[in-house]
Amino acid sequence: MPVLADQIARADVIAYGSVASAAQLLSFPPRSVLRFRIERLYKGEASGEVQVSAGPSEGAATSVDYHAEDGTKHTLYLRRVGASFATDDCSGSHSGPPSAAETRLLGEGRAVAVVAATDWSLAAAGVAALSLVVALGVLVWRRRSIRPPR
Repeated sequence: MPVLADQIARADVIAYGSVASAAQLLSFPPRSVLRFRIERLYKGEASGEVQVSAGPSEGAATSVDYHAEDGTKHTLYLRRVGASFATDDCSGSHSGPPSAAETRLLGEGRAVAVVAATDWSLAAAGVAALSLVVALGVLVWRRRSIRPPR
């Protein structure tokens, strides 16, 4: 069984938060991908929501693949893989908040502002709709104000 201090040393990022979505990608090999919303960061740097590959990275699913469901809370030990992250059962990742032993070694961590991707897309849609209304209003106003004299 891996020693906690070794797991902490190997992780690029250690965070607590919730799984926004868990999906099986239809690829070869099939992969499990989590959208993870970080609430508290204990080690490293990461934004409020990250993509996490939870296995398998090659071949068939194994006993070390990490399993999580939508809406559940987890403490994840993450390795950087390009622009995203990866984890597995041997990394130290587990459901629930950090244990007392983890808190002794990692401290209290720091809060991370969580902004869901859907929040941004709704805001962008609202701005686009408002821009369209203003543009149409300007167009109508200009057409009415440029009438030839009789």
